[in-house]
Amino acid sequence: MTEFRPLPETDRPQFRSMLRYAFTPESGPTDDEDTEDDEEPTLFDRYGLYDGNDLVSGCKLYAPEARVRDEITTIGGLGAVATRPEFRGQGYGKQLCQRMLAEYREREIGLVTLWPFSTPFYRRMGWGTANDVTRYELPPRALPTVETVGQMRRIDGEDWQALVRVEQGANRDVSLSLRRSEAWWRERTLSNWNGNGESYCYGYERDGDLQGYLVYTVADDDSGTLSVSGFDAADEEAYRALLDFLAGHGAQIERIVVERALGTDLLARVDDPAAVDCHVESGPMVRLTDVTALEAVEWPAGEVECTLSVSDPLVADNNGGVRLSVADGRATVEPIAESADAVNATVGIGTLSQLAVGTYGIDDAERFGDLRIADESVRDPLATVFRPRTVGLREFF
Repeated sequence: MTEFRPLPETDRPQFRSMLRYAFTPESGPTDDEDTEDDEEPTLFDRYGLYDGNDLVSGCKLYAPEARVRDEITTIGGLGAVATRPEFRGQGYGKQLCQRMLAEYREREIGLVTLWPFSTPFYRRMGWGTANDVTRYELPPRALPTVETVGQMRRIDGEDWQALVRVEQGANRDVSLSLRRSEAWWRERTLSNWNGNGESYCYGYERDGDLQGYLVYTVADDDSGTLSVSGFDAADEEAYRALLDFLAGHGAQIERIVVERALGTDLLARVDDPAAVDCHVESGPMVRLTDVTALEAVEWPAGEVECTLSVSDPLVADNNGGVRLSVADGRATVEPIAESADAVNATVGIGTLSQLAVGTYGIDDAERFGDLRIADESVRDPLATVFRPRTVGLREFF
């Protein structure tokens, strides 16, 4: 019998060993006494899956605030999932995910996001890809230089409220964009939380107000690679001012890497797009913990009354028929006894999760997901409610 519970301090060394083996095995075994990770976290909870007295798997559970369509709510974030090598292939990863979903349901958190080590692995367990992300690699000389009316200045954690204003303004229409707390800015975004070095943060000010910011690190390598992990701007002038600032590093570095950007619009802003390597990759994944979590979302104006058959490989309570009603921007979800043959549509929990956050509209959910509409009379009402949105979870955890 397995048990999923908070990780006691005595098991932290073994958890760290699991994470090293899972994510940095090339570093070899490391004495736990030489590893610094004993401070009490404020951004996550450590949990372990135990089989008897054996810690077999572990993870970190986050609970940040984020925008889901037009609603600000608490979402779940699953990170640092690892299983000891001697226990792999025995179903513990699936059990951890089942127990983790139950934990979030107990906390009344209806949506869990993660950055997958394997998209197919999590897709089989009901997650759907939320959004794609872009990785740019380019020399500084490829970036445009401009005349700016403002100025750049060094930013630190004391400026977190100004950073929040820029971030929220730039992402006000982006579903799944985080609303980072002061602790998140200080302990994660602006810190050396992943061991890649201390982050620089520079902001662009105009008329005394912060209009954009960059968060980046500079690697200790032959080319001095500058890696950008945070980039938001209030308007186009601020955006180009940030590019101009990066372009000014040509004497120091040979390569700029921009991680987890949305879209490919940088190609339209450079003189020579061929100088930019642009890779679009499948990004984070999202999953409803419970079908009734649809009731917490603010929906577009429109009315829906339909029956759905939902399939969920992990949560038995999500399997079966439900009646979905949407009116005045709010949904109600009630279980029904109808079989899949008698409902208006069938859908898997992963595709339903993508519909919930706005990754897909109805047509794309049919083309790329497993939505199947049996009654054409519900197509247009569903399309009115499940309108696609720009979805952009960029913060890694």
